[in-house]
Amino acid sequence: MKLVIIVILAVLITLAACRPPIVYEKELSKHDYVIARVDTLFEITMPQFYDMLAASDLVARGGILDRNTAGQFLDSILCDTLAGLAAADVPLDQYYNQWRLFKLRYHNAIIRSLLNEVVYKKVSFDSTEVVEFYHSRPDLFSINEQVNLYHILISPVGAKAGPDSLFYRSLSPEQLDIELGKHARYVRSLIDSGRTFTELAAEYSHDKFSNQQGGYIGWTERGVYRHPFDSVAFSLGDGEVSQPYKDPDGYHIIYIEKHMPEGIPPYDSVAYMVASRDLYNTKANALGAQFFDSVHSLPMETIYNEAILDTNVYLVEPSMWAAIINKTDTLDFNDLRTLEETFRSNNRLSNTTVELKKEMIAELAKKVVLVQVARDMKIDTLPDVVAAEKHFRHVYSKEIVQSDRTDLAWQPEEQAVRDYYDTHIDDFTVEKPLEIQQIVAGDSSFAEFLRDQAMSGVDFLQLAQEYYPGEEAIRKDLANLGFVGPGEIPDEIYEAALITPVGEVSRPVKTEFGYHIVKVVTRNDMIDLSHARLEIVPILKKQHAREVFEAYRDKLYDRFNVSFPNKLKPIHLKPLEYRSSKP
Repeated sequence: MKLVIIVILAVLITLAACRPPIVYEKELSKHDYVIARVDTLFEITMPQFYDMLAASDLVARGGILDRNTAGQFLDSILCDTLAGLAAADVPLDQYYNQWRLFKLRYHNAIIRSLLNEVVYKKVSFDSTEVVEFYHSRPDLFSINEQVNLYHILISPVGAKAGPDSLFYRSLSPEQLDIELGKHARYVRSLIDSGRTFTELAAEYSHDKFSNQQGGYIGWTERGVYRHPFDSVAFSLGDGEVSQPYKDPDGYHIIYIEKHMPEGIPPYDSVAYMVASRDLYNTKANALGAQFFDSVHSLPMETIYNEAILDTNVYLVEPSMWAAIINKTDTLDFNDLRTLEETFRSNNRLSNTTVELKKEMIAELAKKVVLVQVARDMKIDTLPDVVAAEKHFRHVYSKEIVQSDRTDLAWQPEEQAVRDYYDTHIDDFTVEKPLEIQQIVAGDSSFAEFLRDQAMSGVDFLQLAQEYYPGEEAIRKDLANLGFVGPGEIPDEIYEAALITPVGEVSRPVKTEFGYHIVKVVTRNDMIDLSHARLEIVPILKKQHAREVFEAYRDKLYDRFNVSFPNKLKPIHLKPLEYRSSKP
């Protein structure tokens, strides 16, 4: 016995010695070593990597992160960083789609900065001008007559659903109306007794949308609510509460905190903010319109690609040039496509004419000329524009580098699906291939009789209901075995079922329990290829995606001479809510 214990302990000690140590947050000082080195550019240490993992959503509930998953996470970090480094060497203008998107966003940034310099920075006014603007623009600031409204509703529906629902449900419609009127007048009397409207609304109002806000509805114009709301509400003064009045919803009590007559409201801090915003926009729009008029009046030289300008824009290569503006900037047929459908629709044509295409070019050229004016004014040298150009160039250059990371259009060939199916045939074998029913008889002659009955068309479960041994209430359940596999039922019964065609009944089979006849309801020995394909294709696509990523990764690693001085170990992470907030 001692020898056995000693052997077991030795095995456990050996296994413990073979198991790699786990990295814990509290012991990071013991693991201060480099796990990845990118040439002479930078290194990632285990403590740094741990902080990255802690900031991720991996192992959200806490636990051990295995080395494989940690390695994949490290790969993703390195590849993203290296793609950013590789982006610096990408000749972006040689990639049409990304170059087009880059120019679009960069030119938008230039135009924003141009407008900021020539329009927005030049807008100025003082508080006196705001006051004058406010009172001089009734078209902007006038309002309809309105009241700031609070409300209590006493309704039949609310009463029948409230604490006294049994009482109210027992009443006729006429009696219910009388009682609700009494209750509404009672609530109104509490206001005269000194209770506040808001606390009474919270306690008594059946309006679930407003009672928790003390009955507050807000500023309300005429014509919003049912008669007689307007005649009641707009006859009250500031701070007045109405007597209960009735409409189809029930009885209402309203409190008018403030009445605002039609016209321009009194000037206050809110009005100042609104007027300041509108005055700013008005001045900016005026300056902008003046600036745009001056730009559009500039002489513009346009060279058209006359040879193909009459061609359907969708039949021309998108990158083909359509026009050159002022000898410097080019518009292509992709640009024309952005306006083609609008011009077709407006002119009720199936294809734009040369003249219409020249109109489209003139419209598109307005933005081109703005960019040219901005460049002449050195707007493109401003720090924010320089930063925007650098950012957008990096974004789309990096996108080009990362285009090798995935192959989303890939689909496995039919032979690859078939090969996977053949080599993983065990994965598609059904564990419980037979659905069967059985009846047990005391002797073989009676079992044969029952089989003959079943084979002649008598329902098998009906026979079981009548002749299966045991309680009558459960005979059908006992007879219906459902889907079974090897070892779940006596071998004699299973083997008899295997050789019995679907829909037929076996000859009697003897077991220790008696003589069994077995009906085979369905048979499904394995999942066929047509159905297995639904499982196989995603597996192969996932494998291919991994292979594509690894090739992309290895290419970057070779380019930047990435090395891994120390192997990763399993890493323990706390539950997400308890992790360090370090990036």
